[in-house]
Amino acid sequence: MPVRESLAWRLPLVVLALPVAACSSTAMPEPEVELAPVEARISPIAGAETITASEMLAHITFLASDELEGRDTPSPGLEKAAAYLEESFQSAGLEPAGDGSSFVQRWTFEQTSLKSADVTMEIGGGGSARFLEHAVDFFVLPSEDEVVSGGLEFFGPISVLLGDSIPDSSGRIAVVTTPPSMGMEILVAARAAGEAGAAGLLLVLAPELPPEVIGSVAGQIASVGLPPQSVPTVGVSWDVAQGIVSAAGTNLEDLLAAHEAGAGASRTISISGPTVTIRTPMQRQTSTPPNVVGLLRGSDPEMADTYIVLTAHFDHVGIGEPNAEGDSIYNGADDDASGTAVLLEVAQAFQALPRSPRRSIVFLAVSGEEKGLLGAAHYADHPTVPIEGIVGNINLDMIGRNAPDTVIAIGGEFTSFGERSKEIVSHHPELGLTIAPDPDPSEQAFFRSDHLVFVKKDIPAVFFTTWDHEDYHQPSDEAAAIDADKAARVARLTFLLTWHVAEDEAPPSWNEGALEEVHAILADSPL
Repeated sequence: MPVRESLAWRLPLVVLALPVAACSSTAMPEPEVELAPVEARISPIAGAETITASEMLAHITFLASDELEGRDTPSPGLEKAAAYLEESFQSAGLEPAGDGSSFVQRWTFEQTSLKSADVTMEIGGGGSARFLEHAVDFFVLPSEDEVVSGGLEFFGPISVLLGDSIPDSSGRIAVVTTPPSMGMEILVAARAAGEAGAAGLLLVLAPELPPEVIGSVAGQIASVGLPPQSVPTVGVSWDVAQGIVSAAGTNLEDLLAAHEAGAGASRTISISGPTVTIRTPMQRQTSTPPNVVGLLRGSDPEMADTYIVLTAHFDHVGIGEPNAEGDSIYNGADDDASGTAVLLEVAQAFQALPRSPRRSIVFLAVSGEEKGLLGAAHYADHPTVPIEGIVGNINLDMIGRNAPDTVIAIGGEFTSFGERSKEIVSHHPELGLTIAPDPDPSEQAFFRSDHLVFVKKDIPAVFFTTWDHEDYHQPSDEAAAIDADKAARVARLTFLLTWHVAEDEAPPSWNEGALEEVHAILADSPL
């Protein structure tokens, strides 16, 4: 999943993306209710029974091995993973559905990264200038302007930049205080500050946050490689900010009190004193990472030109800051080798059936998810099947951890996928799964993984996950921590759901009023 907020201050992107007795040895009973009326009915059970915990774990173990070095986008490890997926798709009898006659679809990645050693923040100038240390005193989200300088303008809480009426900043650096937990709001605030004419944005972190947060966020920025923001956006601790404004003979408490009292018709307070200069030299690199795409062609001539797309991202975040044990490889076993393994097992399972389903199925393994859903976005804009023929998307991201008997169908309340999934687990108790509701709707997870690119094109989607855990984006997200039995049962559920929606006469659909609600949420989002 893409980086998102937590109890500590964490850098958001587009932000997402989650034993009972094994049942592989027990025959799966037929459903009591016919779920897909077709003339030549066949049972999908034989396919589901080919999906095993051992095969799921084998896929995850390879994809999350140290040999692949965390599968960063781009990286040699990502290319090794793509070759493994291509071989697996070919073995499953899928047709190549990438560029030309290949399984691989390349997309262009313009990566911008800070030259961290040369990043500076200067307070004042001349012989009295004071320099702050990057990743110790401040972190920065750069813009296209590598050097900006200006006086300080206090806007109050960051909520001022999130409102409808933004005060003019006229070339100064806007200063705002922030709450202990922040997410996509900083991207919205940076954009608003730029639109208000600010030269930059200075975020003052809440006083209860430890100074170490600065280094942590700086490390996230370095590992992700963000696109430039509207204006350079700097974060400093409360104590560092106090030192900056003290040069003007004031403090943050007095500034907040004056702002709350309504000082100044413009709702901002000019902070007299030294200028602030932010230098963010950047380096740019262009690469062409791979998506891997396979096609199972539908068996019904009248429905084969409609498609269900299964997605999972096979990239992760690569090599980063070592943990206490000295492990610096972020293997991404759950995030998202687990979801990728589902694609491989589901593709193989269809080989056990006497025919393919009526609709066609696209198996889409994407890269660049951790950089902002970039690989998926490229596919949605450059699909290898007609986009008007894509009638539904099932996305899998982090499906191998947490409670053994639940899987979360994010977005199930918006589309027919939700009720269909519940029908299937009801008809197949041997799956040992319950469809759980979104545990935290405020996170808006339906708008934070690869399915979002299809949702933006009004294509119904569902996102299966087993949710967050303490190893999320840590070197400890290893294959040894995966509940392989649960992952296999989620894969069987995915196979059965895919079969039935690909057999149904009617395509997946939005629930009444849901698409309008989704449009409204997206209109207010920076995504």
